[in-house]
Amino acid sequence: MKIIIVGNVLSEPLEKFETGNTILMILLIISLLVTLITTLLYVKHRKVNRLLIQKNEQIERHHRENDEIMQILEQKKNEIEQQALALNETTVELQWQTENALRLYDEVEQQKEEITDSIIYAKRIQTALLPDVSQVNEILNDYFILYKPRDIVSGDFYWVTAKQNKTIVAVADCTGHGVPGAFMSILGVSFLNEIIKNYDLQVDEVLNKLREQVIKSLKQIEVVRDGMDMALCAIDWEKARIEYAGANIPLFLLRASGDNTEEFTEIPADRMPIGRYEKNQPFTRHIVPLMQGDALYMCSDGYCDQFGGPDLKKFKKKNLKKLLLNIYRQNMSTQKEILETTIEKWKGDLPQIDDMLMLGIKI
Repeated sequence: MKIIIVGNVLSEPLEKFETGNTILMILLIISLLVTLITTLLYVKHRKVNRLLIQKNEQIERHHRENDEIMQILEQKKNEIEQQALALNETTVELQWQTENALRLYDEVEQQKEEITDSIIYAKRIQTALLPDVSQVNEILNDYFILYKPRDIVSGDFYWVTAKQNKTIVAVADCTGHGVPGAFMSILGVSFLNEIIKNYDLQVDEVLNKLREQVIKSLKQIEVVRDGMDMALCAIDWEKARIEYAGANIPLFLLRASGDNTEEFTEIPADRMPIGRYEKNQPFTRHIVPLMQGDALYMCSDGYCDQFGGPDLKKFKKKNLKKLLLNIYRQNMSTQKEILETTIEKWKGDLPQIDDMLMLGIKI
Protein backbone atom coordinates (compact mmCIF):
# COMPACT_ATOMS: atom_id res chain seq x y z
CA MET A 1 0.00 0.00 0.00
CA LYS A 2 2.77 2.36 0.71
CA ILE A 3 4.44 1.80 -2.56
CA ILE A 4 1.33 2.63 -4.55
CA ILE A 5 0.96 6.03 -2.96
CA VAL A 6 4.57 6.91 -3.73
CA GLY A 7 4.08 5.99 -7.40
CA ASN A 8 1.16 8.39 -7.95
CA VAL A 9 3.06 11.19 -6.38
CA LEU A 10 5.98 10.76 -8.91
CA SER A 11 3.75 10.46 -12.04
CA GLU A 12 2.27 13.92 -11.82
CA PRO A 13 5.56 15.77 -12.32
CA LEU A 14 6.40 13.45 -15.21
CA GLU A 15 3.19 14.36 -17.04
CA LYS A 16 3.93 17.98 -16.56
CA PHE A 17 7.41 17.46 -17.97
CA GLU A 18 6.05 15.71 -21.05
CA THR A 19 3.53 18.45 -21.63
CA GLY A 20 6.27 21.08 -21.42
CA ASN A 21 8.35 19.18 -23.94
CA THR A 22 5.46 19.05 -26.35
CA ILE A 23 4.89 22.75 -26.09
CA LEU A 24 8.57 23.34 -26.53
CA MET A 25 8.61 21.19 -29.63
CA ILE A 26 5.59 23.02 -31.03
CA LEU A 27 7.24 26.31 -30.35
CA LEU A 28 10.43 25.08 -31.95
CA ILE A 29 8.53 23.93 -35.02
CA ILE A 30 6.67 27.20 -35.22
CA SER A 31 9.95 29.04 -34.85
CA LEU A 32 11.46 26.99 -37.66
CA LEU A 33 8.42 27.59 -39.84
CA VAL A 34 8.57 31.30 -39.14
CA THR A 35 12.26 31.29 -39.90
CA LEU A 36 11.69 29.32 -43.09
CA ILE A 37 8.85 31.58 -44.16
CA THR A 38 10.86 34.64 -43.27
CA THR A 39 13.80 33.29 -45.26
CA LEU A 40 11.60 32.48 -48.23
CA LEU A 41 10.01 35.89 -48.02
CA TYR A 42 13.46 37.49 -47.78
CA VAL A 43 14.72 35.55 -50.79
CA LYS A 44 11.59 36.41 -52.75
CA HIS A 45 11.92 40.01 -51.65
CA ARG A 46 15.52 40.12 -52.85
CA LYS A 47 14.52 38.52 -56.13
CA VAL A 48 11.71 41.01 -56.51
CA ASN A 49 14.14 43.81 -55.64
CA ARG A 50 16.59 42.56 -58.25
CA LEU A 51 13.81 42.40 -60.79
CA LEU A 52 12.70 45.87 -59.83
CA ILE A 53 16.27 47.11 -60.10
CA GLN A 54 16.62 45.47 -63.53
CA LYS A 55 13.31 46.95 -64.62
CA ASN A 56 14.36 50.33 -63.33
CA GLU A 57 17.65 50.01 -65.18
CA GLN A 58 15.79 48.97 -68.34
CA ILE A 59 13.41 51.85 -67.91
CA GLU A 60 16.29 54.24 -67.35
CA ARG A 61 18.12 52.78 -70.35
CA HIS A 62 14.98 53.14 -72.46
CA HIS A 63 14.67 56.69 -71.20
CA ARG A 64 18.27 57.36 -72.16
CA GLU A 65 17.75 55.71 -75.55
CA ASN A 66 14.55 57.69 -76.04
CA ASP A 67 16.42 60.84 -75.11
CA GLU A 68 19.17 59.99 -77.57
CA ILE A 69 16.59 59.18 -80.25
CA MET A 70 14.84 62.43 -79.53
CA GLN A 71 18.15 64.27 -79.78
CA ILE A 72 18.94 62.50 -83.05
CA LEU A 73 15.45 63.25 -84.35
CA GLU A 74 15.83 66.84 -83.31
CA GLN A 75 19.23 66.98 -84.99
CA LYS A 76 17.83 65.36 -88.16
CA LYS A 77 14.93 67.75 -88.05
CA ASN A 78 17.33 70.68 -87.88
CA GLU A 79 19.43 69.18 -90.70
CA ILE A 80 16.32 68.66 -92.82
CA GLU A 81 15.22 72.20 -92.16
CA GLN A 82 18.70 73.46 -93.12
CA GLN A 83 18.72 71.25 -96.21
CA ALA A 84 15.25 72.46 -97.13
CA LEU A 85 16.45 76.03 -96.72
CA ALA A 86 19.57 75.31 -98.79
CA LEU A 87 17.47 73.51 -101.39
CA ASN A 88 15.17 76.45 -101.60
CA GLU A 89 18.15 78.76 -102.06
CA THR A 90 19.58 76.37 -104.66
CA THR A 91 16.26 76.27 -106.46
CA VAL A 92 16.19 80.03 -106.57
CA GLU A 93 19.82 80.07 -107.77
CA LEU A 94 19.08 77.44 -110.42
CA GLN A 95 16.06 79.35 -111.56
CA TRP A 96 18.17 82.48 -111.87
CA GLN A 97 20.92 80.56 -113.70
CA THR A 98 18.35 79.02 -116.03
CA GLU A 99 16.87 82.38 -116.84
CA ASN A 100 20.37 83.82 -117.30
CA ALA A 101 21.39 80.85 -119.50
CA LEU A 102 18.29 81.30 -121.65
CA ARG A 103 19.06 84.98 -121.98
CA LEU A 104 22.67 84.22 -122.91
CA TYR A 105 21.49 81.54 -125.33
CA ASP A 106 19.23 84.05 -127.04
CA GLU A 107 22.12 86.51 -127.23
CA VAL A 108 24.46 83.83 -128.63
CA GLU A 109 21.85 82.76 -131.16
CA GLN A 110 21.40 86.36 -132.22
CA GLN A 111 25.16 86.86 -132.48
CA LYS A 112 25.47 83.56 -134.37
CA GLU A 113 22.78 84.66 -136.79
CA GLU A 114 24.52 88.00 -137.31
CA ILE A 115 27.90 86.30 -137.81
CA THR A 116 26.38 83.74 -140.16
CA ASP A 117 24.74 86.50 -142.17
CA SER A 118 28.10 88.27 -142.36
CA ILE A 119 29.86 85.09 -143.48
CA ILE A 120 27.16 84.44 -146.08
CA TYR A 121 27.73 87.94 -147.39
CA ALA A 122 31.48 87.24 -147.37
CA LYS A 123 30.76 84.13 -149.44
CA ARG A 124 29.02 86.30 -152.00
CA ILE A 125 32.13 88.48 -152.18
CA GLN A 126 34.42 85.45 -152.44
CA THR A 127 32.23 83.86 -155.11
CA ALA A 128 32.24 87.11 -157.06
CA LEU A 129 36.05 87.07 -157.10
CA LEU A 130 36.17 83.51 -158.47
CA PRO A 131 35.89 83.06 -162.25
CA ASP A 132 32.31 83.00 -163.47
CA VAL A 133 31.04 79.74 -164.97
CA SER A 134 30.26 81.45 -168.29
CA GLN A 135 33.79 82.87 -168.37
CA VAL A 136 35.31 79.45 -167.70
CA ASN A 137 33.10 77.89 -170.39
CA GLU A 138 34.52 80.32 -172.93
CA ILE A 139 38.08 79.35 -172.02
CA LEU A 140 37.75 75.60 -171.40
CA ASN A 141 35.70 73.02 -173.26
CA ASP A 142 35.54 69.69 -171.44
CA TYR A 143 36.30 70.28 -167.76
CA PHE A 144 34.89 69.99 -164.25
CA ILE A 145 35.37 71.87 -161.00
CA LEU A 146 34.59 69.93 -157.82
CA TYR A 147 34.35 72.62 -155.15
CA LYS A 148 33.18 71.63 -151.64
CA PRO A 149 33.99 74.18 -148.90
CA ARG A 150 34.01 72.75 -145.40
CA ASP A 151 32.34 75.88 -144.05
CA ILE A 152 30.33 78.62 -145.71
CA VAL A 153 33.46 80.27 -147.08
CA SER A 154 36.54 78.42 -148.24
CA GLY A 155 40.30 78.59 -148.03
CA ASP A 156 40.56 76.81 -151.41
CA PHE A 157 40.11 78.72 -154.63
CA TYR A 158 40.50 78.18 -158.37
CA TRP A 159 41.50 80.70 -160.98
CA VAL A 160 41.17 80.60 -164.78
CA THR A 161 42.10 83.15 -167.41
CA ALA A 162 43.36 83.38 -171.00
CA LYS A 163 46.38 85.38 -172.15
CA GLN A 164 48.47 85.32 -175.38
CA ASN A 165 46.99 82.09 -176.75
CA LYS A 166 47.51 80.41 -173.39
CA THR A 167 44.98 79.15 -170.89
CA ILE A 168 46.21 79.76 -167.36
CA VAL A 169 44.67 77.67 -164.62
CA ALA A 170 45.43 77.66 -160.91
CA VAL A 171 44.22 75.58 -157.97
CA ALA A 172 45.17 76.88 -154.52
CA ASP A 173 44.82 75.75 -150.91
CA CYS A 174 45.29 78.55 -148.40
CA THR A 175 46.32 78.06 -144.80
CA GLY A 176 43.27 77.28 -142.70
CA HIS A 177 39.66 77.11 -143.73
CA GLY A 178 36.57 79.15 -143.03
CA VAL A 179 37.01 82.88 -142.55
CA PRO A 180 40.85 82.94 -142.16
CA GLY A 181 41.30 80.81 -145.26
CA ALA A 182 38.80 82.93 -147.15
CA PHE A 183 40.76 86.12 -146.36
CA MET A 184 43.92 84.46 -147.65
CA SER A 185 42.13 83.27 -150.79
CA ILE A 186 40.97 86.81 -151.53
CA LEU A 187 44.60 87.95 -151.28
CA GLY A 188 45.67 85.13 -153.59
CA VAL A 189 43.06 85.95 -156.25
CA SER A 190 43.88 89.65 -156.08
CA PHE A 191 47.62 89.03 -156.38
CA LEU A 192 47.17 86.63 -159.31
CA ASN A 193 45.02 89.14 -161.15
CA GLU A 194 47.63 91.83 -160.63
CA ILE A 195 50.64 89.68 -161.54
CA ILE A 196 49.16 88.07 -164.66
CA LYS A 197 47.78 91.37 -165.89
CA ASN A 198 50.86 93.53 -165.31
CA TYR A 199 53.71 91.09 -165.93
CA ASP A 200 54.65 88.71 -168.72
CA LEU A 201 56.07 85.91 -166.62
CA GLN A 202 56.54 82.16 -166.82
CA VAL A 203 54.54 80.04 -164.38
CA ASP A 204 57.49 79.55 -162.02
CA GLU A 205 58.17 83.30 -162.03
CA VAL A 206 54.50 83.94 -161.25
CA LEU A 207 54.80 81.80 -158.11
CA ASN A 208 58.01 83.55 -157.12
CA LYS A 209 56.34 86.93 -157.56
CA LEU A 210 53.25 85.76 -155.71
CA ARG A 211 55.40 84.60 -152.82
CA GLU A 212 57.03 88.04 -152.61
CA GLN A 213 53.60 89.68 -152.48
CA VAL A 214 52.34 87.34 -149.75
CA ILE A 215 55.43 87.80 -147.56
CA LYS A 216 55.29 91.56 -148.00
CA SER A 217 51.55 91.95 -147.38
CA LEU A 218 51.54 89.67 -144.32
CA LYS A 219 54.78 91.17 -142.99
CA GLN A 220 56.31 87.72 -142.64
CA ILE A 221 59.72 88.26 -141.07
CA GLU A 222 60.07 84.79 -139.58
CA VAL A 223 58.87 81.38 -140.75
CA VAL A 224 55.12 81.14 -140.20
CA ARG A 225 52.38 78.84 -141.38
CA ASP A 226 50.39 81.55 -143.13
CA GLY A 227 50.49 81.16 -146.89
CA MET A 228 49.11 78.91 -149.59
CA ASP A 229 49.81 75.87 -151.72
CA MET A 230 49.19 76.17 -155.44
CA ALA A 231 49.36 74.37 -158.76
CA LEU A 232 49.70 76.79 -161.72
CA CYS A 233 49.41 75.59 -165.31
CA ALA A 234 49.71 77.45 -168.59
CA ILE A 235 48.32 75.44 -171.52
CA ASP A 236 50.08 76.55 -174.70
CA TRP A 237 47.69 75.53 -177.49
CA GLU A 238 50.03 76.55 -180.31
CA LYS A 239 52.98 74.51 -179.03
CA ALA A 240 50.75 71.71 -177.69
CA ARG A 241 52.38 71.69 -174.32
CA ILE A 242 51.71 72.58 -170.73
CA GLU A 243 53.93 74.64 -168.47
CA TYR A 244 53.48 73.82 -164.79
CA ALA A 245 54.88 75.05 -161.48
CA GLY A 246 53.65 73.90 -158.12
CA ALA A 247 53.89 74.70 -154.45
CA ASN A 248 53.01 71.45 -152.64
CA ILE A 249 50.24 70.63 -155.16
CA PRO A 250 51.29 68.20 -157.93
CA LEU A 251 49.82 67.88 -161.43
CA PHE A 252 48.30 64.56 -162.53
CA LEU A 253 48.45 63.72 -166.24
CA LEU A 254 46.51 60.73 -167.59
CA ARG A 255 47.09 59.54 -171.12
CA ALA A 256 45.92 56.61 -173.20
CA SER A 257 48.73 54.26 -174.25
CA GLY A 258 48.93 52.42 -177.52
CA ASP A 259 47.85 49.09 -176.01
CA ASN A 260 44.55 50.55 -174.80
CA THR A 261 45.88 51.09 -171.28
CA GLU A 262 46.17 54.22 -169.21
CA GLU A 263 49.41 55.98 -168.36
CA PHE A 264 49.44 57.94 -165.09
CA THR A 265 52.11 60.63 -164.62
CA GLU A 266 52.51 62.74 -161.50
CA ILE A 267 54.47 65.92 -162.11
CA PRO A 268 55.89 66.79 -158.69
CA ALA A 269 55.52 70.13 -156.97
CA ASP A 270 58.23 71.93 -155.07
CA ARG A 271 58.07 71.04 -151.38
CA MET A 272 57.52 74.56 -150.12
CA PRO A 273 54.51 76.85 -149.78
CA ILE A 274 53.90 80.31 -151.11
CA GLY A 275 54.99 82.27 -148.07
CA ARG A 276 57.93 82.56 -145.70
CA TYR A 277 59.68 79.19 -145.53
CA GLU A 278 62.86 77.77 -144.01
CA LYS A 279 64.66 77.78 -147.38
CA ASN A 280 62.88 79.82 -149.99
CA GLN A 281 64.22 78.74 -153.37
CA PRO A 282 62.97 79.58 -156.88
CA PHE A 283 60.06 77.45 -158.02
CA THR A 284 60.59 74.89 -160.78
CA ARG A 285 58.99 75.14 -164.23
CA HIS A 286 58.00 71.85 -165.88
CA ILE A 287 57.24 71.64 -169.60
CA VAL A 288 55.16 68.63 -170.68
CA PRO A 289 54.03 67.88 -174.27
CA LEU A 290 50.30 67.38 -174.67
CA MET A 291 48.31 64.96 -176.81
CA GLN A 292 44.67 64.98 -177.72
CA GLY A 293 42.69 63.05 -175.12
CA ASP A 294 45.06 63.84 -172.25
CA ALA A 295 43.41 64.64 -168.92
CA LEU A 296 44.89 67.03 -166.38
CA TYR A 297 43.95 67.03 -162.69
CA MET A 298 44.90 69.38 -159.86
CA CYS A 299 43.44 69.16 -156.36
CA SER A 300 43.94 70.42 -152.83
CA ASP A 301 44.62 67.91 -150.06
CA GLY A 302 41.06 68.00 -148.65
CA TYR A 303 39.85 65.13 -150.87
CA CYS A 304 42.70 62.74 -150.04
CA ASP A 305 42.77 63.68 -146.33
CA GLN A 306 39.08 63.01 -145.73
CA PHE A 307 38.46 60.34 -143.09
CA GLY A 308 35.95 57.57 -143.72
CA GLY A 309 35.58 54.08 -145.11
CA PRO A 310 35.21 50.90 -143.03
CA ASP A 311 38.37 51.62 -141.02
CA LEU A 312 37.82 55.38 -140.61
CA LYS A 313 41.08 56.20 -142.39
CA LYS A 314 42.09 58.87 -144.87
CA PHE A 315 41.10 58.39 -148.51
CA LYS A 316 44.75 58.94 -149.55
CA LYS A 317 46.36 59.82 -152.87
CA LYS A 318 46.80 56.22 -154.04
CA ASN A 319 43.02 55.64 -153.98
CA LEU A 320 42.46 58.87 -155.89
CA LYS A 321 44.95 57.72 -158.55
CA LYS A 322 43.15 54.38 -158.92
CA LEU A 323 39.81 56.15 -159.20
CA LEU A 324 41.07 58.58 -161.87
CA LEU A 325 42.57 55.71 -163.86
CA ASN A 326 39.18 54.00 -163.88
CA ILE A 327 37.11 57.02 -164.92
CA TYR A 328 39.33 59.35 -166.94
CA ARG A 329 38.02 58.15 -170.35
CA GLN A 330 34.53 59.37 -169.46
CA ASN A 331 33.40 62.94 -170.03
CA MET A 332 34.27 65.41 -167.33
CA SER A 333 30.77 65.99 -166.01
CA THR A 334 30.40 62.24 -165.39
CA GLN A 335 33.80 62.14 -163.72
CA LYS A 336 32.75 64.93 -161.38
CA GLU A 337 29.62 63.00 -160.35
CA ILE A 338 31.65 59.85 -159.69
CA LEU A 339 34.28 61.72 -157.68
CA GLU A 340 31.66 63.51 -155.60
CA THR A 341 29.60 60.35 -154.98
CA THR A 342 32.73 58.41 -154.04
CA ILE A 343 33.96 60.86 -151.44
CA GLU A 344 30.48 61.30 -149.94
CA LYS A 345 30.10 57.54 -149.60
CA TRP A 346 33.60 57.34 -148.11
CA LYS A 347 32.88 60.14 -145.64
CA GLY A 348 29.54 58.69 -144.54
CA ASP A 349 28.31 60.38 -141.36
CA LEU A 350 31.74 61.77 -140.47
CA PRO A 351 32.25 65.54 -140.71
CA GLN A 352 34.17 67.04 -143.60
CA ILE A 353 37.56 67.96 -142.17
CA ASP A 354 38.83 70.39 -144.81
CA ASP A 355 37.88 72.29 -147.94
CA MET A 356 37.86 70.18 -151.11
CA LEU A 357 38.79 71.44 -154.55
CA MET A 358 39.59 69.45 -157.68
CA LEU A 359 39.82 70.70 -161.26
CA GLY A 360 39.95 68.42 -164.27
CA ILE A 361 40.58 69.38 -167.90
CA LYS A 362 40.28 67.13 -170.94
CA ILE A 363 42.52 68.16 -173.85
